[in-house]
Amino acid sequence: METDEIYNISVHELVTANFSVDWSSDNQISLITPRGVHIFELQPNTLCSNPTAKFKRSFIYASNYLPCQPFIPIIDSLINNFDRENLYLAMLEEALSPKLTDKDDIIPRIIAVSWSPIKLVKPAKCLLATVTSAGAIDLTLKLGNNWYSICNLSVLWWNVVKNDFDVNLKNIDVYSLNAEMFKYNLRRLQGTAVAWSELYNDDFSIPFSYIVTTYRSCDLVIWKITRVSEFPMEVESTIIYRTRFESQTKITKLLWISLNKKKYLIVIGFFDGQIYCLNDKAEKKCISNIVDNIPISDVKKFSHVNDEINVIVLKNFFYIVITLDCEGNLLKQKHIQLPGFSITGLLVIDENSTIVTTQNAKMYYIKFTEEGKLIFEDIKCDMKISKCQFLGLARAPSGATFINVTSPDGLYDHLINREPSILQMFCFKGEMWNPWNVLENNYNCECNTHWDCLETIRIRASRETDPENHLPNIPETLESFTIHKLRNIMWLTLITKVLKQKKHVKKIDNVVGEISEAQPLIFVHSASSYIIRLAKKKILTHDMRLCIHFLRLYLEVFLAGEDDDNNKNNIAMIKAKDALNATKNLNLVETELCKLCNEVVTELPWNTASCPNGHRLPRCALTLLQITCLKYRSCPVCARIFHPSLDNEYEDVKCLYCNVSTEYDNRIIGVNDELEKKCHNLSIQPLWEMQGNKLQESGIGPFNEKFNKKLRFSTSDTFTLIVNKDNETITETWQEL
Repeated sequence: METDEIYNISVHELVTANFSVDWSSDNQISLITPRGVHIFELQPNTLCSNPTAKFKRSFIYASNYLPCQPFIPIIDSLINNFDRENLYLAMLEEALSPKLTDKDDIIPRIIAVSWSPIKLVKPAKCLLATVTSAGAIDLTLKLGNNWYSICNLSVLWWNVVKNDFDVNLKNIDVYSLNAEMFKYNLRRLQGTAVAWSELYNDDFSIPFSYIVTTYRSCDLVIWKITRVSEFPMEVESTIIYRTRFESQTKITKLLWISLNKKKYLIVIGFFDGQIYCLNDKAEKKCISNIVDNIPISDVKKFSHVNDEINVIVLKNFFYIVITLDCEGNLLKQKHIQLPGFSITGLLVIDENSTIVTTQNAKMYYIKFTEEGKLIFEDIKCDMKISKCQFLGLARAPSGATFINVTSPDGLYDHLINREPSILQMFCFKGEMWNPWNVLENNYNCECNTHWDCLETIRIRASRETDPENHLPNIPETLESFTIHKLRNIMWLTLITKVLKQKKHVKKIDNVVGEISEAQPLIFVHSASSYIIRLAKKKILTHDMRLCIHFLRLYLEVFLAGEDDDNNKNNIAMIKAKDALNATKNLNLVETELCKLCNEVVTELPWNTASCPNGHRLPRCALTLLQITCLKYRSCPVCARIFHPSLDNEYEDVKCLYCNVSTEYDNRIIGVNDELEKKCHNLSIQPLWEMQGNKLQESGIGPFNEKFNKKLRFSTSDTFTLIVNKDNETITETWQEL
């Protein structure tokens, strides 16, 4: 196997953690850094002729909530009465003593994140669970460009267990308190790991998901999280199960394996190397009780065949495959030791193969053979990997594009001091990984989850002098294609046109209709399906009858002059005729009035933009009805608008051209104001971050020498020299002294 580099994203922070990157089902990339979590969302950039990808960036700071907050007023007096050993241990374990007199307060860091399944947030979004070094667990939601903690599971957990503590915080005797018991109580509040289940539906068809949380005391809790609606955005969380493991080491990794709607397994990895399994009958099965003090660094499901579940367990540079039955019993185990340093990234490709990265900048393809053997081979990387280490690996929802995180493997010089870490966007060479083939073979794919395929095609072609020869061929006749293929051809036509003209286009609405013959066919497919859906209703509103009239007019114009004998395989014509036959006997509204002045509008709805009195008439992209209210949906890709009546017909209103879930403008429906009042905005710079910046600017503390040197040249003119040689760019900045 061989990689093919697509695009690099520079990050101004030094990434230090292994398994630091993940790609969610709603097309968002999370990157863990010491300051917080960077979120990158790949954006459509089809109107650009340059070989650059466009990402929408946001940031999540660690929550300032401290799980041991109720004990902070008495921690000082308590630990001063501990013996010397327990005193030092309590001070070294910062999560137990976050605030002490004459001691700097701890600065929480995000140490782990986990994406929920898609559609847990309506219409088609994911929640992000974060775990901080202080032990706080938050469920965060993105709204606009900000991330909000809409559910603090640590607070809910404290309300559950506070009655179990044999400590009266108001009248506590510091001399009679047992140090071990006090530390154990505090550890019950400190979260260590989280894992999501897949999406389920309850008896009332309401989607929900489970999230497993573990704590430093080896408590394990399963929460039920119901689907978050668009408004109000509230989380309903319920504890459905809790247990405790007889161990003194923390749980580092969790894996939820769904067998069916009511049957599951939870694989638990410990810091000392032990592995347990919990089944739906609450039976704890010990898979490996060997204490080798090698932490479990990652756990992922490999395959599930004939009631045998293969699970990958990573321990430093050991790659282990354990086989379990449906009750969680260990059947067999295989392992290999990879050369070099520890494993830092893992991706499951299919039921027989995986890809891993190691800290010494190596990438391996590992295959599980039919004979039950594990074999691995090097993957040839053409990416720039000199003097760096690999710290994470992620895969797009489409399966065609990958992200690799690189970071300097030692001291780095001033050239990369500002942007030391890089996200390398790449794919593999070969027909199996061809992005166009991936698009064509995924019939139900959405544009936002497969946009990386179109971007890969565009970026590769834009680097060539003759881009048309490096783009897939566009067929001349489109009538026999499905709506899925028509959407792909529409976007490919747009990319081809922009690259051919070498001209940057600002707005997408004015381009697609002019250059793509697939667009009217997409509308015919969507309009036909919609009016057939309406024809099955017993009662039709005024807007529904007017909508059917508009769409029938369009379909009649589309079918006019077409020869039936020459269009037997024309899918669009067949659907249009079925729609006309289904609605021919309906009593329709055939007169349209302007909703602002009640003037009769006589022009065809898809050709007119205003009424006779000059009022602008924005129209729905599907129903062609006027939209004069503030509450309407719009497509985040092409900006087309949609009538609010579609909410009554579809659970998830999607753009007919992009197949992307449409959204309300949050400023209009007032969701932002509601979240600002109820939830903590984690995208706002916290107090400790601002204090650190002030220290740097004033030259106080350990930053003194570094920032004084920087300020010494801050007022001078600078000149930039850029040298390009063999696709390598070196940038030097000179100051005028």
